[in-house]
Amino acid sequence: MTTDVYAGKDLGTLEVTITDEMVQHYVTGLGEPNAWYSVASPFGGPVAPVIVYQDTDSQFKGWYLDNLFGNLWRRQEWEIFAPTRVGQALSCTARVADRYRRRDRDVVAMEMWVRDAGGQLVAHSVHHQSFLAGQTSGEVALRDPSAKEGARQHAEPAGEPLSLELRKTFTEAMCDDFFFKSRNYHNDKEASKELGFRDTVIGGRMTLSCVTELLTRHFGRGFYEGGRLDAKFTNVLWPNEPFTTRGIITGRRSEGGRTRADVTVFCEKADGTKIIVAEASALEG
Repeated sequence: MTTDVYAGKDLGTLEVTITDEMVQHYVTGLGEPNAWYSVASPFGGPVAPVIVYQDTDSQFKGWYLDNLFGNLWRRQEWEIFAPTRVGQALSCTARVADRYRRRDRDVVAMEMWVRDAGGQLVAHSVHHQSFLAGQTSGEVALRDPSAKEGARQHAEPAGEPLSLELRKTFTEAMCDDFFFKSRNYHNDKEASKELGFRDTVIGGRMTLSCVTELLTRHFGRGFYEGGRLDAKFTNVLWPNEPFTTRGIITGRRSEGGRTRADVTVFCEKADGTKIIVAEASALEG
């Protein structure tokens, strides 16, 4: 058991600059061009996709466990406070927030704060990465999606469906574009087989970006200035599997003179198998 990964461990600070290359690989990888990213936005000039810097958490050292075989995302929590732009410098600090056991997996929760050059908070996240506790070789046995808590507890809620849905099929070429910085089990079959998967695994960053893109398209400025997201990853997505990202507004409440809309978002395969079940919210008006 790895003992040097513990709750409260300081992971230090990383400096990140938003580049046009990051934005272009996001757009090409997802197949989601958006005029806000290239021409103009309500903030005056183009902005970057809302969490285009999300891969920074994986660049911190000292929070992954030793056994990488079969490791998968479990959950992502985000709070968004402000947009970012190409050329903007960000300072990211992180720590291990928690470490806990979930069935046959050890989970490490890594907390990250993203601040601008003036020290203002741009975003806050908690990334829950799961690691197999015992298995180190062979093939990863994935649980039946219908037996998972996320599938059982998140029946179709009552509410107002978002008018927009994102229908996607991620190809290997799209994965290459999105994960352009490295070869890994999201874009390299051999690397994936070494970790126990029968094929490349569509990265959680890609499916999560479909959730944030849907919310950006619907709420616009209100998601950049006050987006909240708690996404649970309930099944693996493979290349060339069609899936849909959709949302349902389940309620509204007052907040600081504005209205906050609560939304349940699903990413689901054609047969109804859910990849992500997320509770989100954004400001309206």
